[in-house]
Parts: sequence; C-alpha cells; structure tokens
Amino acid sequence: MKYTKLFIAIGVSLTTLVACNKKFDDLLVNPNNPDASTADVDLYLNSAQLSFASFYGTASNFGASLTRMQQWYGPLYSNGYAPGDFDGLWTSGYTGVIKNVDALVPLAQQQKKYVQSGIARFMKAYVLATMVDAFGDIPNVEANQGASIINPKVDGGASVYSAALTLLDSALADFTKSGAGANPTNDLFYSGSKTSWIAAVNTMKLKLYMTTRLVDNSVGAKITTLLTANNLINASSQDLTFKYGSNQLSPDSRHPRYSANYTATGNANDFLGDYFMWAVAAEKTAGAVSTIDPRRRYYFYRQRTNYADVTQQSCPCAFQSTPGWYPSVPDKTPFCLIGSGYWGRDHGDNSGTPPDGNLRTTWGIYPVGGKFDASDNVSVTLNTGGLGAGIHPIWMSSFTSFLEAEAALPAPAGLGITTMGSARALLEKGIRASMATVLGFPATVGVTVPATFIPPATGTGSVDNYVNTVLAAYDAATTDDARQNIIMKEYYLALWGNGVEAYNNYRRTGKPNNLQLAVTTANPGIFVRSYFYPSVYVNRNQNAPSQKNPGVAANKVFWDNNPDNFIK
Repeated sequence: MKYTKLFIAIGVSLTTLVACNKKFDDLLVNPNNPDASTADVDLYLNSAQLSFASFYGTASNFGASLTRMQQWYGPLYSNGYAPGDFDGLWTSGYTGVIKNVDALVPLAQQQKKYVQSGIARFMKAYVLATMVDAFGDIPNVEANQGASIINPKVDGGASVYSAALTLLDSALADFTKSGAGANPTNDLFYSGSKTSWIAAVNTMKLKLYMTTRLVDNSVGAKITTLLTANNLINASSQDLTFKYGSNQLSPDSRHPRYSANYTATGNANDFLGDYFMWAVAAEKTAGAVSTIDPRRRYYFYRQRTNYADVTQQSCPCAFQSTPGWYPSVPDKTPFCLIGSGYWGRDHGDNSGTPPDGNLRTTWGIYPVGGKFDASDNVSVTLNTGGLGAGIHPIWMSSFTSFLEAEAALPAPAGLGITTMGSARALLEKGIRASMATVLGFPATVGVTVPATFIPPATGTGSVDNYVNTVLAAYDAATTDDARQNIIMKEYYLALWGNGVEAYNNYRRTGKPNNLQLAVTTANPGIFVRSYFYPSVYVNRNQNAPSQKNPGVAANKVFWDNNPDNFIK
C-alpha cells in the first residue's frame, strides 16, 4: 500500500513537472534568433541586421588583408588561408542573414510591412553577391530549404548575381508600394527612410553592373540609366553604415576592431598594413611637392611617434635588408618602417609576433571610434578616444563618385556610358567627400580634435593642397589606364574600413598598380582570385564541389576575366 501511494505520488510529480517544463519551453524564445511560429517581422529584421554587420565585418577583413590594408601573413597565396577560416563568413551569410530574410519576407508581405521586406531583400542581395565575389559558384536556389534539401547544389556565379539584381528590383517595388504598414522602429541603417533605401538599392545595382562590365557588354546602357536618374548615394546623409555604440559589457556594442585593440593591457592586437599606411602618410610627401594627406591622424593612431623602441626583439625587420625583388627606387614601396613612428607589418610577413603590442600603430578614430592621433606617444587603453562608437563604411557617397569617375573614362570601360560629369570632376568630388566624412567624424562621436591638429584651410596639410596635387597628376597622365590608376588609388585610400570593395576593385582593375610585393619570397604564387570553400560546406554537403586551391589560376569568379598573373 505504501509503495502504491509512493508510485502515485511520483507519477503526479512527474506529470506536474512535465506540464511545467512544457510551459517553460513555450517561453524559451530568443528574441535575437526567433523562429517562424513566434517571431514578428521586426524581430527577424533585428537578427538579420546584426548578422549582416557580422558578415560584412568578416568579409571586409579578408579583403583588406589581401589588399595590404591589414596584415596578410601568407607567405604563399596557396597556403595563406585554410578552409576553416571561412566558416564564420559562410555561416553568418546563410544562417544569420539569408535564413532570417527568407522567413521575414513572406510575413512582411502578409502584414504589409513593405519597408521591412525591402530592407531584408537588400541585405540578402548584398550577401549573395558578396558570397559570389568571395567563393564563386554558391548555393542559392536550393539553399536553406530545410529537411527537403539537405545537400544544396551550387548555382553559377552569374545566375546568383542575376538573382541578387532581381532581389534589388523587388526591394525597390517594396519601398514604393502604397498602403504600407508601420515603418520599422529598429532599422539600424536609415531609421526607416524609404528615400535613403531607394538610393542604396540603386547604388548597389550600379556597383554590380560595374563589377560585371568585363564580361557583359550590355551593362553600359543600364549604368547610363542609373547615372542619368542620379538617385544614388550622393550625399553623406545617405551613407550606408552600420553604427556601433560605446557600451563595453552586456552587451559589448563597440566596433569589433576597437574591442580587439583598445585593451586593458595596453596591447593592440591587429597589425595594420605597412603599404596602406605608407600610401596615406608618406607616399605623396616623397616627391618634389610635399603633400600631406589630412586623413592620416584620423585613420591611424601611433602608439609611438618615433622608433626609439625599435630593437632586434620588438621589430626584427628593421635589422634586415630590403628584399632584392622590391623596386630599386626607395620611394616606390615601403619596407618595415615608413617613418614618423608608423609601425605595421609587411605583406606576407609570416614571422613570429614580436613583443610590440604596445608599440605598433593601430586603428584611429575613423572608422572604428578609436583615438585621434595628436602625437600623444602613449599606448592604447580601455575607454579612450571615441570609445568604440565607430561604423562599418559599407557604402559612402565618395565611393559613388569614384565609381562614376571610372565609368566616365572612355577606356578601359569602353561601354558607351553617359555620366553626370567628367572623370576629373568626379574624382575631385570623391576626394572631397571622403575628406569631409573623415575629418567630420570625431564630432559625430563626441570627440574634439585639438585645434593645433585640425588640417588648415589652405597650404600644406590642407584638403585643397591634397586635391590640387592629385588633379595635377591626373592632368599629367597621358593614357586612360594611367588616369584610371589615379582614380582607383584615391578610391582605395578612401576605403579605409572597407576591404570588400578594395578586394573587388583590385581583381577587377588591377589598381592601384603598385601594391607592396610579398616580403618573404619573390614568388608567392598566383594571387587569391577566390577563397577556399568553407569546411562547414565541403565537409557536410554531399553535393559540394571538390575543394579548390585559391592559388590556382582557374579559380576566378565569373566576372574576373583578367590574365592569371594580372595582380600580385
């Protein structure tokens, strides 16, 4: 009898526990990772936007490393990366952005939340195109189909680009539909402004058409249509950026590059590329006309303004000879130390990491919300500068002007494009837009630049002086190829914080044409024209293509028809 009562009691308890667990299970919904049965459109949008920022940041870092903005260790292009390095990019793209977008759009259409749907379609289009730029052929039609298709096949890169353009057209339709429901309160880019989103969509279409101009002669008319309508990101108020905050914990809302480099130990973790720092801070000062780039103190923070701390241990390359395969003219490329305390890493330097974390130059106030370089000569710390309230510069108005300047050249584009001005005028517009954005950035995050370090209105160090130097070089150029190199070099210098466009532009145009050569070997192999497929894809998908070698010439994306050794 006692045992019977005991079993009854246990049974009742278990039943109660199961019932309670079921109730608790019903409440276990992560608002940042919702499921279709419980989430509303804005929760999906929130998750997709955060994943989009992560996707962009990862893609940018890879591109920046290969284009000498940040460190690429190498030493050979064939072994500079491993498939697992790209798992995060692949996962944030497919699982973070595309999966949430695919769930969001049908709900948004049902609820007439067309702005949310348009934003989502834009993000998916950007991710698909960027994945093609990174990997070549990728799954699209069969992707994210759940249990019905667990081994999606790849689609050709050209067809995925076409799908991205269709998504952008659908986004335009969403932004212009009547009877739309409430705008999103959590649009982290444009606060629900349909006008700005329409400009962003048109600009993205322009970018994709310019990217494919090498393999599609029909894009000339499409580019002309977009340029004639001129409803593009033409003003700083329409810059497409993801904005970070200054909160340090729970959650950490700071720019990831700030978090990684402004540490309690005073050690910066990233190596900036010697070439990019040289191109900004030293290249134009080497000629007969001394021209200072006004952006240098905004882009970079020097923890040391001289080389008093250079030793065999802290900076081994300072005691080595310049590689014999480097240009014989010293001012044509940097090696190791470029002057004035700028301390970075040469392209392909895979040597060990010296004890220089509190000495190396790190990110400045633009774009990561770091410290303005006022020649402080002190190491970084927590809670300094802009406190990490930086941005991802996904597309700035200056980028549009540089792209238009390239399109305005009769050659090598040669597509019969009609632009809204001369290439020279558009080049100047792009430089001035970049300068205005960078020099005005500290005020947007509550940082006051010391008056003695604000670039002057005229003379050496002024924006006018810089612009005049570039335009003089442009006027002296005798071929469109030389003029294109000047345009793409200034575009490159304005891209700080955006390795996505730098990598695409380099593969597409071969410009700038004097990027630093690899430092450890004269023959690093064929430049990476597309990445390894991620291990999470090739190891888990029966229909995945065979793994490729990025150092093999055949592994170009569909729009890259340039010669094998076109770039190094």
